Amino acid sequence: MQKALAASNLVEPAELHGLACGMASATPGNFSLPDFIDLVGTDALVDDQTTQDFIGATLEQLHTQDMEFHLLIPDDDERLSERVAGAANWCAAFLTGFGGGLARVERDFKELADDVQEILRDFSSLSGLDEDVTGSEQDEASFMEIYEYVRIAAILTHTLMMDDTEEDSDDRGRVH
Repeated sequence: MQKALAASNLVEPAELHGLACGMASATPGNFSLPDFIDLVGTDALVDDQTTQDFIGATLEQLHTQDMEFHLLIPDDDERLSERVAGAANWCAAFLTGFGGGLARVERDFKELADDVQEILRDFSSLSGLDEDVTGSEQDEASFMEIYEYVRIAAILTHTLMMDDTEEDSDDRGRVH
């Protein structure tokens, strides 16, 4: 979370992370730092090196085989409503980043695997999560299920898109 906090003082960490993960998933192995900067806006980012460090850490986490990928949303010690809003914003930003990445490589949504299309539709629904929650045990349990789904779905989307590309495996994860 610290790298995301350091990378921008205008964009929330959840949104910045969602944008990066979405773009990385749409263009696995071919992440374009200039396109990411164009998407976020140069005024929203602190500097190139901090941004590159953040992107590098995000790509490394997405490519890790140990399933340790986590969404950069408010921590468990924050109010549930803030975590729900963070997850909704992360999903919306993922879709924006994914769409930006698809446009860059000139791919159409209809060309994507059915599973990827379904996940993107789910993320669209989840981006409208109602943050008006009481914080009850039921709400907390429901949120944890949603969080785990989004986490695994993001990994799966990235993996499916990676499998779908014909990129050279040596090029995976490189920031251009």
